[in-house]
Amino acid sequence: MKEMILMTPGPTMVPEEVKKVAGAQPLHHRTEEFYELFSNLNKNLKEIFKTKNEVITLTSSGTGGMEAVIANLFSTGDKVLVASIGYFGERFYDIAKAYGLDAELQDFGWGNAVDPNVLEDKLRNGNYKALLVTHNETSTGVTNNVKEIAKIADRYGVAVIVDAVSSLGGIPLEMDEWGIDAVITCSQKCLMSPPGLSFVALSERAWKMAETSNLPKYYFNLKKAREGVLKPNPDTPATPAVSTIMAVAKATNMLLEFGLDNVYKRQATYGKRVREYVKSLGLELLPEEDIASDLITAIKVPEKYKASEIINHMKEKHGVLITGGQGPLKGKIIRIGHMGYVTEEMLTKTLEALKDAIKE
Repeated sequence: MKEMILMTPGPTMVPEEVKKVAGAQPLHHRTEEFYELFSNLNKNLKEIFKTKNEVITLTSSGTGGMEAVIANLFSTGDKVLVASIGYFGERFYDIAKAYGLDAELQDFGWGNAVDPNVLEDKLRNGNYKALLVTHNETSTGVTNNVKEIAKIADRYGVAVIVDAVSSLGGIPLEMDEWGIDAVITCSQKCLMSPPGLSFVALSERAWKMAETSNLPKYYFNLKKAREGVLKPNPDTPATPAVSTIMAVAKATNMLLEFGLDNVYKRQATYGKRVREYVKSLGLELLPEEDIASDLITAIKVPEKYKASEIINHMKEKHGVLITGGQGPLKGKIIRIGHMGYVTEEMLTKTLEALKDAIKE
C-alpha cells in the first residue's frame, strides 16, 4: 500500500529517521538508558519552548495538556476569560467549564484574530485570574499575535495560558521573554512525531498558582510530574509512551540541529507559497493575509464545488490527504496543513493535486 502524504492539521508526516526510532524496541522507563534519553529530551524541549523552567511530558493528546493546565492552576469558581477564534478556543472554554471555573467566552469569530482593543477593554474591567488563548487556530488557518496579547494581559496582572498545540516548533513563540505563564503543545504537529504525548511548561507565577489549586487531579498532577523531571535520573510518575518519547527525542534533535530560526523561515516561505498558489487558482482564503497561518491554509470552497469531492479526489488520485472544515465551516472550507516535516516535493505534489481537483 502506497504511503499517504498527510497534509493535515495533524497527525503530520514523520521523517524516516524518527519512524525508525519509534519502531525500535522500547526502552524500559526505569533504566539508565531511558534516564539519559529523557534528560536530553527535557533539555531540547526547554530550548524549543524558550524557557528556563522545566517542561512536563504527559502521555496524552494536546487536549490532555490543556486539561492538565486547567486542573493544576485553578480552583473552583476562578474567573477566567477565553479569547476564542475557532474550534479549539471553544474547546478550551469547554474544559474550563467542565472543571467548575467561572469561564467567560469572548468569541472573536471564526476566521478572525483576537482584536487587541476589545481584549484590553475586557481585561481592564473583568477582574480575571487568567486569559486562555489559542496561538494557531487550525480550524480557521489564523495565527494570533500572542506576544501582543501577553503584553495586554500583563498590564492587568492576568496570567496568560497559551494553547500552542499546533504552533510550537513551527512559528516563533518566546515563553519567558513574552511573559507567558503556561504553554501547551504535543508530539504530532510541528515536533514531527507520532501522536501520544503532550508537553506543558509553567512560569514561576503559574507554579505558585498550582500550590493553591483545589481541583481534582491524579494522572495529570503536574507537581508530581515535576518532581520526576527534577530527579538526578528524571522519569515520569507512571509508565509513559516510551516509543513516542524516543521518537520526539530524535525529532527535537533534528529540529535544533536545523535551527529554529531556519524552521521559522521555511514555514513562512511555505505559507506564502501556498497562499499565492491558491489565489492563482482563483480561490479565496478564509482569513485576511496579515493573520493567515504559515502552518495551515484555510480555503473557501466555491459554491459550485463540494469540499468532500475535492478532498476525495486529492486522496484517491494523488495520495494526498487534506481536511475539510469543522463546526460552522463544515463543507465551506478545505484546509491544507504544511507544518512539521514537509518537503518541497510534498508541497509541490499537494498544490498540483489541488489544481487537478479544481480542474476536474
